[in-house]
Amino acid sequence: MPEAHLLLIGSELTQGRLADKNGVFLARELSALGFTVAEIVMVPDDRAALRAQFQRALASSAQAILSCGGLGHTSDDLTAEVWAEVLGDRLEVSPVVLEHLRAQLAGRGVAVLPFLERYALAPARGMALLNPVGLSPALYWDLEGRIVAALPGPPLELQAIWRAHVQPRLLARFPLRPPFQATLRTTGISESRLSSLIAEWEKALPSAFRLAYNPSWEGVSLHLRAPAEADATAFAQAVQSLRQLIQKYLYAEGDTTLAEALLSYLKERQMTLATAESCTGGHVAAALVDVPGASEVFLGSVVAYANSTKVALLGVSEATLAQEGAVSATVAQQMAEGVRKALGSTIGIATTGIAGPTGGTAEKPVGTVWFGIATPQRTWTKRFVFPGDRGAVLARATGAALSLTWQALHGLLE
Repeated sequence: MPEAHLLLIGSELTQGRLADKNGVFLARELSALGFTVAEIVMVPDDRAALRAQFQRALASSAQAILSCGGLGHTSDDLTAEVWAEVLGDRLEVSPVVLEHLRAQLAGRGVAVLPFLERYALAPARGMALLNPVGLSPALYWDLEGRIVAALPGPPLELQAIWRAHVQPRLLARFPLRPPFQATLRTTGISESRLSSLIAEWEKALPSAFRLAYNPSWEGVSLHLRAPAEADATAFAQAVQSLRQLIQKYLYAEGDTTLAEALLSYLKERQMTLATAESCTGGHVAAALVDVPGASEVFLGSVVAYANSTKVALLGVSEATLAQEGAVSATVAQQMAEGVRKALGSTIGIATTGIAGPTGGTAEKPVGTVWFGIATPQRTWTKRFVFPGDRGAVLARATGAALSLTWQALHGLLE
């Protein structure tokens, strides 16, 4: 398979001020096309460092070299200049790009910007690829034996240019054969239990097949991959055998999230959902409304942070709060049943806990979260103590709320 080399540019990345998204996206996209991503390197906004890494990439065996970031008009935007220097090229103002930029700004009702010509620079030996959603075009060189592309840093712009311009050119340039891939997503089973469940199946895999375990707050995804030259029938049979082994815990395949799978399941059965959130403060609702079409199933949420709100809006008993405290099984139960009644939903999800960093006790340490899942038939309550800081507790609790709901609906909760 052809190799690709990724360069993620920006001091905000190398100093930890911003998390990378572009490397993840491009690695996934390139791998799906049939490239082997040989290396991903972060480079600061420094001319000498950029020059060294560009030269190193050109000296590698990579057939595709993609850089992200450092295109623009500010003093730390050095990518275009350094690429032109390393490739022995020069940058010129492109009348086509300049006119495109002026038309974009006019369409938005924005006056022409004083630095617009810097955005319109294009390589004499390469080309500029117009940006469908932003100002900075990508720079593209088709050299002997390899492609070099410099993409803008904002993820929305990078992804738009990738899909519109770069991906089609790579497909036309290289005789790519995509690998065989399958992703099976599970919930309600730990990574160790899942590994034990499929151990014999995994041992029987052909040597060229590769299985990866990818745990998250929602569950564990299994990603099976085989090279393009592998036997298609053998791959399909391996996936089917795996599917049968984990069917009890399988909620989706491919890129489907647990929130998407849950809402789809409820929609098919004409069921609705509502949340009552204390410690998660709306995070569960946010995960649900991130899914297009969620309004067909999700009725709403009551963020009942204060005890008085739990009483007034969800019907939680003041006596229970006084005797057991807000972080308790009974309160989680009453919240789930209360929101189901208040909003008229089929299902009610409740969270109440201690996200930290303060507020814990010996009996209820930081990270303690009680969940309530109410259905027309019964209500389940579950307690977890999640490790980590406040952000980790909130993320784990959000994932657990979705997972427990899925498990309740599929007969996996006791």
